[in-house]
Amino acid sequence: MKSLQRGALRRPVFFLAIAVVAATACYSSDYHRTTAANVSLLSDMSDKLADYCRTYFKLDDRQLSSEEMGEFYYAFNKANAFSSSTPRESSLRSHRDFVKLLNAYEQFAHAADAYRLGGKSNPAVLASLLSQHDQVRHLAGKVTEDLRGEPN
Repeated sequence: MKSLQRGALRRPVFFLAIAVVAATACYSSDYHRTTAANVSLLSDMSDKLADYCRTYFKLDDRQLSSEEMGEFYYAFNKANAFSSSTPRESSLRSHRDFVKLLNAYEQFAHAADAYRLGGKSNPAVLASLLSQHDQVRHLAGKVTEDLRGEPN
């Protein structure tokens, strides 16, 4: 009876271990598709952030809140976590360019947030932010191109 009880206690751990291995394998074996999805997310969020910069973070008649800025950081954190989980792909050009994209996006998001918190519109700062947005878009295109040239 005791061996049956011990076996019953081990079963959940066994199934949990299988689930973790399967999830990890699926996550890393689907590198190209997941990378493309993250590139699309960062690109879209960069476009949205650039639009907010152009309107000086106005939504209707109110200023965009710090809580609403969280979606831009969430996109970065999600993509960064994925990148960190793909060490086997670090030698791929797409991975190296994806890391550059992450860095550019992070800098853009922080600079845009600082601009929002600055309290007043500034054409020179806006021009710099839009240039950073252009860099994010360029790098997103580069990663997409890299992915097309790599075997799946």
